[in-house]
Amino acid sequence: MFAAHVPQPDSQGSPIAMDKLVLDRRSLLKLSAVLGLAPSVLVARSTRVQASDAPAHRFSVGDAEITVLSDGHMELPLANLAPDVPIDEVKKAFAEAGLPTNGHTSQVNVSLIRTGDDLILVDTGGGLNFLATLGALVDRMDEADIDPAEITKVVLTHAHPDHVWGIIDDFDESERFPNASYTMCANEWDFWMAEDAASKVPEALYGFVSGAQRNLSPIAEKTERLAPDAEIAPGIHYVPTPGHTIGHCSVLVESGSEQVMITGDALTHQVLAFEHPRWHYGMDQFPDQAVETRLALLDRLATDRIGIVAYHLPWPGVGRVETKGAVWRFAAG
Repeated sequence: MFAAHVPQPDSQGSPIAMDKLVLDRRSLLKLSAVLGLAPSVLVARSTRVQASDAPAHRFSVGDAEITVLSDGHMELPLANLAPDVPIDEVKKAFAEAGLPTNGHTSQVNVSLIRTGDDLILVDTGGGLNFLATLGALVDRMDEADIDPAEITKVVLTHAHPDHVWGIIDDFDESERFPNASYTMCANEWDFWMAEDAASKVPEALYGFVSGAQRNLSPIAEKTERLAPDAEIAPGIHYVPTPGHTIGHCSVLVESGSEQVMITGDALTHQVLAFEHPRWHYGMDQFPDQAVETRLALLDRLATDRIGIVAYHLPWPGVGRVETKGAVWRFAAG
């Protein structure tokens, strides 16, 4: 998802530490215009507001247990969701679904998989330096009696801020999950960690590059770069779902006869992604490819009756894909 903090690399191409970032008024207004966000959204740590305090949501997939934890939420303008579609059509789709038409609250639902001897975290939230409404993951883990030091593996779906900026502690820059190894699909890692990565993204995403490099560099030696269909652990595989980013991968959990897919940002809205999957989504870096991915993924999930945990759907993002005429619908629960 896109929003906030977009610093540029320094003259040597080094990432800029987020806690040293100062945006002047001109940069702030330029950034907010590009992203379609109000300048007030681009806030510093000193103006943080309380993130979601939703309790942990647990369920079983065969012998595995999945715990969903909230890192908070993001407030997005409707114009960002489907920028190629007339705003009146977007509002109509929202109204018909009984949703507010003055904006969208996007939840951030982080999954934790307990299977065998592994405790596997899928994505790390946005930390405190991305948006004021994020950074609640560690608090939610503490409330659920989960010690970050117990995490054995962190599986990353892609390198956008709300998925990887929670890797590094915002205050002392230590690893938040010190005993974990990491995985990411190789082409995703290579894209964001390349020396010339900033030249391959719009100016508004320069901060995504420097932020990815800041948070991924300290774990480089602990990160296994995998094929997009690789096995991560017994019963857990990557599933290629490119389009949102170049190497975006979802995570399939299988145990016995049960399957659940943790979809990352392949499905990001409970109405638009399901009932209007051919619309270009504003946060997808490769929108045409993202459409192809959505259509194939929705068909597979509905046909094979695979449950989902979606990172940005209404809390806790758990449910199924069902057919609805010629399209689909998200069935929560």
